[in-house]
Amino acid sequence: MHTHKLSQEVEVTGIDKKEIYNNGTFESLIVAVKKGVVVPAQPAPAHAGLYLISGKIEFEISGLKTCVEADDFFSFSEGELHAIKALEDSKFLISRNTIEKVQA
Repeated sequence: MHTHKLSQEVEVTGIDKKEIYNNGTFESLIVAVKKGVVVPAQPAPAHAGLYLISGKIEFEISGLKTCVEADDFFSFSEGELHAIKALEDSKFLISRNTIEKVQA
């Protein structure tokens, strides 16, 4: 069993991420972004879910922008272009299935 205090896993200093779990087929990362930081559009490397622990971000996926606030969760598919702009200091959990990489 693994336990973590998610809100305390990373410091908000710009952009920081920490892998908290990886068993070869599934991984979870905590990401912290400082207000104003922009993560440019990139394709999702795997099917993923994002849970916003604290703060507020603008999440753009496939050209559609939405405001995501603390306690919001959504998922997106492998290959989807996505970008993030931190509207506040924010922390989020990304969980993704990496089984496709193992089978390839």
